[in-house]
Order: sequence, then C-alpha cells, then structure tokens
Amino acid sequence: MRNEDLFALDKAHLIHPLSPVGEASRIILNRGEGVWLYDLDGKAYLDARAQLCCVNLGYGHTGVIDAVKAQIDQLPFAALFYGIGHPPAIESAARIAALAPGTLDHVFFCSGGSEANELAFSLVRQYWSKVKPTKFKFISRYEGYHGNTAAAMTASGMDMAGMPGVPGLLAGHIHIEPPYQYRRGRDMDPKDFAVMCANEFAQVIEREGADSVAAFVAEPIMGVGGYIPPPANYWKLVREICDTYEVLLILDEVMTGFCRTGRMFASETYDVTPDMMVLGKGITSNYVPCGAVVFNDRVFEQVRGSYVTGVTNSGHPLAMAASLAALDAYENENICSNVESVSHQVFVRLNAAAEHLDYIGEVSGKGLMIGVELMNADGEPVSGEICQQIVSKALDIGMLLRARGSRLSISPPLNISTEEAGILCDRLLEATAAVMD
Repeated sequence: MRNEDLFALDKAHLIHPLSPVGEASRIILNRGEGVWLYDLDGKAYLDARAQLCCVNLGYGHTGVIDAVKAQIDQLPFAALFYGIGHPPAIESAARIAALAPGTLDHVFFCSGGSEANELAFSLVRQYWSKVKPTKFKFISRYEGYHGNTAAAMTASGMDMAGMPGVPGLLAGHIHIEPPYQYRRGRDMDPKDFAVMCANEFAQVIEREGADSVAAFVAEPIMGVGGYIPPPANYWKLVREICDTYEVLLILDEVMTGFCRTGRMFASETYDVTPDMMVLGKGITSNYVPCGAVVFNDRVFEQVRGSYVTGVTNSGHPLAMAASLAALDAYENENICSNVESVSHQVFVRLNAAAEHLDYIGEVSGKGLMIGVELMNADGEPVSGEICQQIVSKALDIGMLLRARGSRLSISPPLNISTEEAGILCDRLLEATAAVMD
C-alpha cells in the first residue's frame, strides 16, 4: 500500500490515544532495531522514551521473540480460570516472587498496568473486609499516574485526556501533594523536605481517620508526571507511617520496574518493602501486553480461600513466555549494570550543559528515568507548550522524546549503548536550544 494511502486511512478510521481526534499520524513507524525506530520512508529515530517507558530491551531482541514464537507453536492460549494452569505462568510467577522484596511471594497476572492497579485495589478491599471493614479510603498523589480504568484513573492525580481536575469516578480516593522538591522546597535540605512531605501524609491520615484509610498507592518515582524522584529518605518515612497507622503500601512499579532505576525494582533503589507491588510494561519489554500484582504473605493469608476476579488474558501463555525471556535478558545481559553506566554518562553530560544554559533548572531522576526541568528568563517554569515544541523539534531531527509541563523526560531502552546515549544527549540539547535560544 502506498504511504499516502496509509496516512489517509489513518485519518479516516484510526483513533489515537491523547491525540486530536480526526488528525492523521505525523509519522507511521514501520520497523525497529535496537534503540532505533524507522518510518515508512526509512528515516531513523532514536527512541529516547522507550515509547511509553516500556520497551526496556529495545527492538528485535531475539531471546524474547524466539520464546514467543516457540510458545505459539506449543500452546498459543490457555486461561488460568477454574483451577487450570500452564508451565510458563507458573514459572514466571515463581521467578518474579524470587526477585521481589520481602515476602511478596504471590503473583496475580493481568493484561497491563491499569488492570493491575484495579486488581490491587480490589485485593485491598478484600483484605480489609476481613480485618477492619471500616477501612476503605485510598490516598494517592497529585501528578501521580496509575492508569486509565475507573479506579486507576481516580487514583491518578492529574488531568486525564483533557478532563479538568482529578476525575472523581469513585468515592474514597484522596490526593496529597507529591515530593516535588524543585517546585515546593528547592532551598530546603532534602532530608527536611522528605520529613515535611511525610508529615503531610500523616496529617491527612489523621484528618480522614486512620480507621478509614486502607492504602497508600504511589509510584516510587513519579512517571507520567515528569520522572520526579523523591528525596532518598522519603520512602523509609512513608513506610513507617503506613505501619504506624495500619495502612497498606502499594508501590506502582509499572514504569520503574525491571531495571529502569538500575535495580530490578525501584523498591530496592529506595530500600523499601511494600505490601503490594504493581507491575507492567517492562515485565515483557512490552513485546506482549502483561501486568501483575505481587503481594505479601500478610495479604495472602487474609484472602486465602476467597475468589479473586480476573481477565481473559491473565497469565496469557505468550506473555508468560515473553516474561521469562525478558527476565533472562535482564539478568544474563547485565542490564542493571548498563543502566548505571549509561545513566552516569547522561547525568554528567546534561549537568555540564546546565552549568552554562540558564534554561536548564534541574536534571534529576534515577537510572534511565531522567527529568530535565526547563525555566524561562524570569526563572519560572516554562509552559507545557514550549516543551511540546521541543518534543516536535526532536522528532524533526530523529528522536522520540516526551514531556509534561516544564519537564522533558528521558527513558530510552535499557540496553542503549554509550555511543547511542551520546547521540541522545546531542539531539536533546540541539532540540532544546532550537526552541529556547
């Protein structure tokens, strides 16, 4: 089919998420290799965002591809409903449980991160129905993101698809300010800022009534909100507060999981053990859609014997085969070590640039989840429109980049080479200068 025909059909029939309805795609991707994507004309784009911070192993990873092909031949589908299992689901659950912190030994698979959060919230309700039925409220953070299904969208603390404010789809969801130090406490000692944020959390629990608060759900590093890391001691303080007030802690590791921060899970990066961990994206390098909730013995013992709802594709054999192959790759190809090495290179390069570019206010993050805060001549955050112009310019020069508000977000595939990381920095600074200078 001719390229122009594809664009016409796209405009006529295909609805794109978070794009103006009725507009055709700006580019149509045709293939991928490593960290590179190619459009219909063969133009190469460095994927500096791993699409949606999900293609952790880049494109064309033969280990994952071969595993999925072999599984198609052996058993293309089997549902986990009604007491039926299959080997790749059992093996993947065991592998994830072995890697997860503490006693997070129990794994419930689904089709993606939004579903995983829904299932986590359902498990929380079931748990407290047995322990203390008055507990039903969920606390999450402004600018946090947890998905596009009902409860996940309600827990998210940002405008969703143009809807103003936080969608109040479900009752019992409360939001607090995030630990965004550049905006709220730039001149504070990070430890003191963490204490301030933790105290705010505790005050909300007390105001709402500890007997009514069931769980706190948050991303270890805020993802869609701009790759915003908390102070180092923040999560230790939050864990202590959750224990004090008997509040379950859910870490949404859909973006941060599977080596993104330089550890298998960000919970390791921050030395915190949640009661539940929500996974997705990198669990298969997104070659096949998959999500999971991993929960501890404490929750398991209370829901033992209960019936837990699922989805058709819970533990889909192709996803499980991809998961096992991706786990092999993360471990055997030293992906975490590569993340630490390349991350150091990117931080050094961008921090050096920030020293002589007034419009770079901050470079922060962990591993290959890096946010760049941009400021105008008056020292105020630039508009979201400015950052989207930079994203557009990056596309022109051959790089996929994402941004939210005043922050550019960098999250390439985790097997990016040092040479490719240098190209990423070159193009990021070129695109930024083209708009800001």
